[in-house]
Amino acid sequence: MRLTALDVHDVRLVHRAALEPGPDVNLVLGPNATGKTSLLEAIHILATGRSFAASRTARVVRVGGGPLRVVGRVQRDGSGAVHRLGIERGASGPARMRVDGRAAERVAELARLLPVIAVHPQSHELIMGGPAERRRLLDLGLFHVEHRFHELWQRYRRALSQRNVLLRKRVQEPELGPWEIELARTGERLDEFRRRYVDSLAQGVAALAPELFGDAVALELEYRRGWHEGEALGDALDRLRSRDLEQRVTGVGPHRADLVLRIDGRDVRQRISRGQQKLLVYLLRLAQARQLAAAGDGSCVLLLDDLPAELDAERRARVMAAAVSVGAQCFVTALEGESVPIPHDTACNTFHVEQGAVSEVVH
Repeated sequence: MRLTALDVHDVRLVHRAALEPGPDVNLVLGPNATGKTSLLEAIHILATGRSFAASRTARVVRVGGGPLRVVGRVQRDGSGAVHRLGIERGASGPARMRVDGRAAERVAELARLLPVIAVHPQSHELIMGGPAERRRLLDLGLFHVEHRFHELWQRYRRALSQRNVLLRKRVQEPELGPWEIELARTGERLDEFRRRYVDSLAQGVAALAPELFGDAVALELEYRRGWHEGEALGDALDRLRSRDLEQRVTGVGPHRADLVLRIDGRDVRQRISRGQQKLLVYLLRLAQARQLAAAGDGSCVLLLDDLPAELDAERRARVMAAAVSVGAQCFVTALEGESVPIPHDTACNTFHVEQGAVSEVVH
């Protein structure tokens, strides 16, 4: 999938930007606080309905501007089919979304047509943060490579929400039964999907690791399901029901899962520098991008915000070479173009951002 046109209105620092990105590498250059990250945020909002850099997307609406609006044209790699996507939202209220001129009810419609993987300064939370960050990593990948996953995930989340509501009301145990049946049924299947995905991701990580780290690195991915191994989820819910009623929350299930990362048998959080954290995030995200490219309708869009930060020249070159090898369309922000080594024979379009205005640099 390629983004062939982008029109941005009032996204944080950018008042208006219209550009036609190239199919390979797109460099977005300019001083700090001028709108480079905002441009990448706009692409992410178009694809997912939310910002990667703000806790609430409403905060991305440009101060003093109108409603945030992003429109894009995407082209499928395989069929060549072209789709037009759009999203608009103000400082409050729901987003309005369109696909090919018709109203879209769910952001999943946009996400399927524009798969995006982002690496940004907050991405180290994937390594150092809580389990929720790593669950999102797994579920993002599954959304794009396993089409049954999203509906199943929605069913699980609904059952979980309903059970938690009843737990807070301290209802009698029989009232929990129907939702526990649905929770157990969907949770077990989610667990199966995630296990297969982690196995596949681990293979991709092992293949890509030498390209980024330059030497042998024994990186292990351990999936923890969110309840005891060897126990059915229904049995776990039954065993812990009294505790859940007391604590008023469901304490076991896929929503408690985690992905533990180890290097040479030790948790990476015990032995990794900030630069290594960032390189490890690139390793995981690029392995995901390769999975996506191999799964069906082509590659994704990579958003690499502030690539040079905390990476030396050699590591930057390795990241860019790996990103290009994935076959993804890349958007890379930096202060200066010289800090982003573009692999030989790779087409590169350059855009300059100054005070929220975006212009293409003609070489």
